[in-house]
Amino acid sequence: MKLQNTHDVGIYCRLSRDDNNGNLESMSIGNQKQMLVDYVKEKGWSLQETYIDDGFSGAHFDRPDFKRLPRDIYRCRIDCVITIDLSRLGCNYAKVGYYTEEFFIENGVRFIAINDSYDTHREEDNEIAPFKNVLNEWYPRDISKKVKQVKRATARQGKFIGSYAPYGYQKSPEDIHVLIIDDYAASIVRRIFNEFASGSTARKICDGLNRDQIDCPRFYSAKKKNGQTVKSQEHNNWGSASLWNMMRNQAYIGNMVQGKRQVVSFKSKNRRVGDPENYIVVENTHEPIIDRDLWDRVQSLMKTRTHRVLKRSNDVSLFAGVLRCADCGSKLVYTEKSRKYGPSVGSYRCSRYSNNSDIACSQHYIQENTLIAFVLKDIQLHAILADADRERISQQLVSSMNQAQKQSSKNYDRQAQVTEKRHKAIEETIKQLYEDKCSGKIPDLVFQNLLNGYITEQAELDQRLKLLREQQQEAQFTESEIEKWMQLISQHMEIKDLDRPTVLEMIESITISEARKVNGKRHQNITINYRFIGNLLGNAKEDII
Repeated sequence: MKLQNTHDVGIYCRLSRDDNNGNLESMSIGNQKQMLVDYVKEKGWSLQETYIDDGFSGAHFDRPDFKRLPRDIYRCRIDCVITIDLSRLGCNYAKVGYYTEEFFIENGVRFIAINDSYDTHREEDNEIAPFKNVLNEWYPRDISKKVKQVKRATARQGKFIGSYAPYGYQKSPEDIHVLIIDDYAASIVRRIFNEFASGSTARKICDGLNRDQIDCPRFYSAKKKNGQTVKSQEHNNWGSASLWNMMRNQAYIGNMVQGKRQVVSFKSKNRRVGDPENYIVVENTHEPIIDRDLWDRVQSLMKTRTHRVLKRSNDVSLFAGVLRCADCGSKLVYTEKSRKYGPSVGSYRCSRYSNNSDIACSQHYIQENTLIAFVLKDIQLHAILADADRERISQQLVSSMNQAQKQSSKNYDRQAQVTEKRHKAIEETIKQLYEDKCSGKIPDLVFQNLLNGYITEQAELDQRLKLLREQQQEAQFTESEIEKWMQLISQHMEIKDLDRPTVLEMIESITISEARKVNGKRHQNITINYRFIGNLLGNAKEDII
């Protein structure tokens, strides 16, 4: 392979949080940076950017500066990435292999790990690299295993090992493994238990808390600067689901229940709910907020006080995952309400309303039998039209498709530009923060709080850009998709009953608006987005008829 005489270089430095000494650039980071800068100067190359992730594990790739690397590569700012060794890039064998053997090569980027003598432009020297990656991964795997063992041993001693204390408690300043009562929050916990025991529903209790402008647990913790952060789109509302979870929490009677959720893998930050049999329960570890008598009364009421029964995962409702609220975009959830006479009534309502009441959204209530009748009629209508005048329907769909794509492309481009502009502004702000921190203009605590906020916002912007691209791709209809839909809909001219396979085969989503009264009659807008074509026909089907 012919080597370039010069490169636009990005150097990458990383240090695990376990070795962090509290400085912005510890000696290890400083040494890495100096060695890399000297190497670039020695080669006569151009240093374009420096990427530093100080205090981040190599097992995960969700690191602020590492995520800047691909963006700068796509923008052609750099064509060479250099690290001290392969482990600085990461300690996940599969992902490091992806970057060194696929991503960098496919994007025309040279990657060099100095101490490992690794160079993507010298393939004959790279045979041992996979073995080094395996060894690099073994270390965090072993550390993760030992940390889990220590945490479980600590939990069995009745010591608190969670990141955040349950609402109503706080970690003791003398010992973070001990819970002490937070008087204000504890008074709210007692209010919740007492009102529920007195006959109030979870919904009514939430309405009262929201009306009295009581901060929900997450916002309360964030305001007390206990480490929790809230996203910009989150609402400071109490929800009935979180209230039910709170009333099941044995921490309020002085018992420590831990190990409920477990990390899926040392390579991932995702967690899953564990088997209750493996929970670690230690009684009487701290001062209770609720006495045993009140606790028992609430637990007894919770077993009996439920009128609407949610469909369980093994009993999926007909439109599960398909219905969307027209106002807030949340899913609609299914409930059944029993009657004294006759079968129970199935219905759907906005999940955000169900959890947070009308302070968050309205009901968007619709009975399942009403929705079934509407969907059957709409499918039959489309099928009749497709059979009666296939060519005209196709032309109408193509015309609607072109208009929709043109408009959506403008909308996506405009939103993407605004998002990217904000992302770039945050990058510059973070750089300035580092400089102010180094010069002593801002204290460590202020710096860390600001940095955490900006990193969180960047992650949200990255997710938004990804979502915009996915939505733009999904909005690209083709004439072949129209033909597929024409063939599919023609098979349902005589449809009489609606089942779940048909719903999933035919329909992408259904949007339900809030019902309103017009001249004493109930009106409700229902928009069906079919697979392949969405709602391209819209009101045109009435015109065609």
